[in-house]
Amino acid sequence: MKIRKLSEEKFNILLIAFSIACGLIIVISSYYFYPREFVKNQTFEIYENPFFIFEKARYPSNVEIVEKGEEGMLLGFVTDPWNLNFGIIPLGGYGTRSITLFNSESSKVKVKLKAYGEIKDLVRFEKNDFILKPNEKVNVNIFLNTTNSTRIGNYTGEIDVIIKKPRFNFFEILL
Repeated sequence: MKIRKLSEEKFNILLIAFSIACGLIIVISSYYFYPREFVKNQTFEIYENPFFIFEKARYPSNVEIVEKGEEGMLLGFVTDPWNLNFGIIPLGGYGTRSITLFNSESSKVKVKLKAYGEIKDLVRFEKNDFILKPNEKVNVNIFLNTTNSTRIGNYTGEIDVIIKKPRFNFFEILL
């Protein structure tokens, strides 16, 4: 049996091809598509590819921006822990919602939060695009900030929590 040695040039070509393939896998393995329409109720979706499983929780979200309040003005409060509606907020005011995430998997997962629709520019996440270790629990605040120049009216949209789980533990390095 004769063993052939790869020339340095062929080895470099294979190395470049392998690197490009790995890069494509990472890019293709992302799942962040703009929703065609916003959900009216909380929904849950699962998508898979050969490397990752994506769990996507979709939450409707809205806020009513009103002029600065006067004495006796009613504010809207939402107290359901799963609800990402911000209620009624006066110009220059802000609202905060909070979600708790827990990784019950045996491997790390990647968490990404996305806001869509009219509320997108008003929403900011305390923490985003992060790794959650096995059995780790994290609380993430979601802030909705207005300025005095924010347009008065109703803003609607959607906030998605996307969990990217490796199909096999050795794919963790691609998170």
